[in-house]
Amino acid sequence: MITHPRISQPILFALALLSVVSLKATPITVSELGVGAGETVWINSSSLGNNLHVYASVVKLNVGGAYMDGFCIDPWHWSASGALPYDLEPLANAPKSANNSSANPMGASAAKQIEQLWKQYYTAGISNVYAAALQIKIWQIVDNAVSNGSFSLLSVDGGDSAAVYLTLTAMDNFLLNNPNAPTANLVAVTGSGQDYVIPNVPESGVTVLLLGVVFAGLAALRRRFVG
Repeated sequence: MITHPRISQPILFALALLSVVSLKATPITVSELGVGAGETVWINSSSLGNNLHVYASVVKLNVGGAYMDGFCIDPWHWSASGALPYDLEPLANAPKSANNSSANPMGASAAKQIEQLWKQYYTAGISNVYAAALQIKIWQIVDNAVSNGSFSLLSVDGGDSAAVYLTLTAMDNFLLNNPNAPTANLVAVTGSGQDYVIPNVPESGVTVLLLGVVFAGLAALRRRFVG
């Protein structure tokens, strides 16, 4: 291993641990608080049934005490109430099994497309049309990536349905014509309810502790080489 001569072994160890923490599943508590912008739609799901009336919308979440927006990446399980144990993990490793038996995560290609669409279309003040289209497109991307479950959109409710369909087409064209588009930094939470995609946040107190080790080491180095 080639290392910088001014970086001490404890700092390198802490940085290595940070990399490991960021790649493995980390337990975290998740609560679904309600829905935000979006529309209601009719769908078919291989595990839940046909002609289901559901929200295609932003999902308001409490993830480990942090309040944030997310989207469902799991059209094969119902949402659940209350604070539940989840795992925070790389988006490519989710969702959990669509057929409740064999794991079949979406993989890196599907995860990249979701991250590109989020970067392009999501804002804190996202419109009902964009939110609904983004949720539907996420479901379609995940469904195309897995082989142990199926999902299909039947119709979109309301007067904005035409705009939602136009936005879905625009999203398809965006992905086709911009394969190297910027990506958002996203992760997944998987658990007994639906699985969600959320913005990446510090995963646990372990991360904070390790960052403290790094910063303390850097401060010591500064005293050594500057003082």
